[in-house]
Amino acid sequence: MDRVYGKTRPLKIVTAMALTLSLVLSGCTASGGSADHIGETRGQTLSVPTDISAKELYDKALAEDTIIVYTVSTRTVDVKESFEKEYPGLTVEVRDLRSPNLVDEVEADAKAHTHGCDVVMCNDNSGEFKSRLVDTGIVVPYIPDDIKGKMKQGMVGDVVSFLNEAEILFYNTDKFTSVPIKNIWELTDDKYKGRIYMPNPLQSFSTYAFAGATFDHDEKLLNAYKSCMGTEPDIPDGSSVAEEFWTKVSANAVFTNSSDEVLEALNNSEADMGFLVSSKLRYKEVGYGIEPVYNLTPFSGCRTSFAVMMASESEHQYGAALFIRYLLGEADGQGEGYKPFSTKGTWSARTDVADGTDVNVEDIDLIIPDQDQLIARKEKMTKLWTKLLKEK
Repeated sequence: MDRVYGKTRPLKIVTAMALTLSLVLSGCTASGGSADHIGETRGQTLSVPTDISAKELYDKALAEDTIIVYTVSTRTVDVKESFEKEYPGLTVEVRDLRSPNLVDEVEADAKAHTHGCDVVMCNDNSGEFKSRLVDTGIVVPYIPDDIKGKMKQGMVGDVVSFLNEAEILFYNTDKFTSVPIKNIWELTDDKYKGRIYMPNPLQSFSTYAFAGATFDHDEKLLNAYKSCMGTEPDIPDGSSVAEEFWTKVSANAVFTNSSDEVLEALNNSEADMGFLVSSKLRYKEVGYGIEPVYNLTPFSGCRTSFAVMMASESEHQYGAALFIRYLLGEADGQGEGYKPFSTKGTWSARTDVADGTDVNVEDIDLIIPDQDQLIARKEKMTKLWTKLLKEK
């Protein structure tokens, strides 16, 4: 269920979507373009400059109304609370949605010119996010000049990515004292039937990105199969090694609506293993019995990233810019806004802020999704996952 934190206002009724319309695609990494200035977008020029100070933004934001943030992360509530303390007189309303619903609502707001949100925070691995919100100019990048130079390469462009994560396999530490498998094909073993949990790829941007990206690594999957099984795989005509892998995994898997449900299944021992966004590792600090699988043949997950963008038709541009600046950690990277996201299972987007994880992302067996290939594979992936989910 979508949740709203902060000032209450009427919510639109979201029309239920068919499963295939919930498809999430590959994402948009922050590459290309320039974020120095926000230019013409959808016929409108945003007035907030990138060289303005936090104090100037604050003074101008006080003349505006509530800052509306659409997000897919509950951690944004922590940012809201510290932001409102830092900037008395400003109010932030946080609306927490699932990724596909967020894209739908932001797009609907823009088409209706209802100015429903000011800031959008979303996993940016979906072609839906890129094609429907970024490429159309519904959301635009905003990055302060005194922060831009401190962002890691690739984090600023048509999209501002403020955090790196991964979609990765976790295991239940109450059942296993060490990683239970060495090869990803072991997930197809009958002994794990009903014991592997994963978010529905048609409802999760990051899970779809991982599943879709494996189709670019058939040879790695083939070699891993031969190493694990000692034989050549039997691949039906017109299929692929990746398709055969996911067909077999889905026969064992329990599909959920979100990573949160996978997390709880692992913690209460309903699941032996499951795919989660890596930032869920922070729950280990409060007693959850989970551990990520960093090394697995041929891979244990894929890299993902998190975007923060401004709505091009924002009516509270100065407040939105101030919130983004705060979220990014201010000029010195020490601001409170970045801290809720700099947790275990994440990697910093800034050169001057340490990663939340003590394992380098380069040392983990992760694949990087090819966004263009994922977008081109939309129809194929829709048909495959619709079929596999119907067979459950």
